[in-house]
Amino acid sequence: MTKFLLNNTITYRVATVDEALALRDKLQNSTYGELTKFSYTTKYIKSKGEIMEEYQIVKATLEFNDAKEPEDSSIDVSYGEKGLDF
Repeated sequence: MTKFLLNNTITYRVATVDEALALRDKLQNSTYGELTKFSYTTKYIKSKGEIMEEYQIVKATLEFNDAKEPEDSSIDVSYGEKGLDF
């Protein structure tokens, strides 16, 4: 049975909103997948009610193959361990 990787959602942690937006630009211009979803959320580390640190959690979904016609894709993605059959 042939298996095709359709998409993957990746979660990153970056320090600033500017870094999150730069990551979005980089993913939009990648040649290994199409960015189909992107979001970021600001998180805070607090101590005694005071904000000590701020960071961003970024979620990005990259599409590798079309579900209806995966054979037509020009993206060749390998995944899994060598010799592992899913």
